[in-house]
Amino acid sequence: MNYNSVFIEGAALLRLRPARASDCRMSWEWANDPLLRSLSFSSDPIPWNSHVAWFERALQDPNVQFYIAESGVPVGLARFELENGETVISVSIAREYRRRGLGRELIELASGRMLNDNGIAAIHAYIKPENAASISAFAAAGYEQLGEVEVKGARSLHLVLRRER
Repeated sequence: MNYNSVFIEGAALLRLRPARASDCRMSWEWANDPLLRSLSFSSDPIPWNSHVAWFERALQDPNVQFYIAESGVPVGLARFELENGETVISVSIAREYRRRGLGRELIELASGRMLNDNGIAAIHAYIKPENAASISAFAAAGYEQLGEVEVKGARSLHLVLRRER
């Protein structure tokens, strides 16, 4: 698997950079996209003030690695959180950049960075079964499906990517 920068449509590079305070509004707009809300474990719209408080905490939390994916412009995000001893990934692609294979590319690039740079053994993903696009993107990025679990009262598929030894 290639964890270096990724070519998009044969021209632009997909690159990761750490999220910064100026990304707050953009990430809030992405998070409140109706499709993303419907596929999320909490489907209620996210109030601005709640998002700002969460975003500021996430940027300061040593248990969170938060990246913005860019290809000339921001196209998506990847966030990793250490929860109950597991590193859990969450990704989203901006509406106007979906259906271009960016999900898989973002997952590969961000997961590779986490596995290579942070010495963790595995990354876990939890996805609602009806989110076929995410399931496909994670599988194409090398994640293995472990089975079903419950997350926040909802059925979820548990996928994992382990560091190669």
